[in-house]
Amino acid sequence: MAKTAIQLIREIGARQGEVVVCTPMSGGNNTLFCPDLLQYFPQQITQFNGWVYGATPANAQNRGVERRGQSWTTDGTLTLYAPGFPAPITGGEYEIHMRYPRARIVEALNAAIGQLGLHWYREWQDESITTTWNRWIYPLPSGQNWANVHRVEIQINLSETQIGYPYADAEYLNWRPRHQTDINGVETWSIEFGLLPPPDRKLRIFGEQYFTDVLSDTDVLGLGGKWERAALDWLYDYAEFRLQWWLTNRQPTAEADKLRQQAMDRLEAQKNELLQNAPSHKPGRIVTPGHGDAMAFPSPEDWRYLGAFKSSSFIRGG
Repeated sequence: MAKTAIQLIREIGARQGEVVVCTPMSGGNNTLFCPDLLQYFPQQITQFNGWVYGATPANAQNRGVERRGQSWTTDGTLTLYAPGFPAPITGGEYEIHMRYPRARIVEALNAAIGQLGLHWYREWQDESITTTWNRWIYPLPSGQNWANVHRVEIQINLSETQIGYPYADAEYLNWRPRHQTDINGVETWSIEFGLLPPPDRKLRIFGEQYFTDVLSDTDVLGLGGKWERAALDWLYDYAEFRLQWWLTNRQPTAEADKLRQQAMDRLEAQKNELLQNAPSHKPGRIVTPGHGDAMAFPSPEDWRYLGAFKSSSFIRGG
């Protein structure tokens, strides 16, 4: 089942042994009263210095706000450094991170998600495009995070009584994907046809998607299926590697060398995990010169001419 950002963040914190989630009974802007924390902090702590974060179930004005704890007493009171939270603490959920500010955990998580799309990609299918008269190029829907298009099919039966009638492979129309990024970093993907497709036919487009950063606690990482468990374990390991690597910047030289070695060992384990378990990408489309429109399209310099990009070693001639 797909995980939300708050689940991912708390799992990373739990693996590091640095997160506690509490439901305070009461408090103020600068105090949090939660006797349940005694099981984690049985002794008084005068220099607490953990980070306290108002999670999604917290008081509305405190959600997304992080403040640092000053001291802890065994009567169940955690005192915060000024200025404290915007609103008095009266309930909900608050995370306490003892090792890292929560923002750094989120950044490490997003660094892992960025890598995830390169290796544990998400397969995607779109059927939102219908062909029209005299149109050769069709933009793909924006916001779908396209990373590759490897197959296009076209509707061949328009009868409303034929439910589930199969689509035909659109290779005979000499399609190819077009991808560009403008000066503002906005990506656009389109499908260009070498032969004019018939009008009023739906296109079925198959491709790969990458994953975007999580920003709020309720954002969902759309990962599922047989790869989910292995991909999540890899994601947690990579996020921990980043946190550990960044931590070396604030350590004495001898301690930093030890942490770097631990981080590199973890990175090596992650590489082996990818080599053993990550799914392979779909092969590139093999183009037969002169097929469809009697043109050598694309040119022999194009990788699609031999299907060489992300393809198997098998090459079909024509």
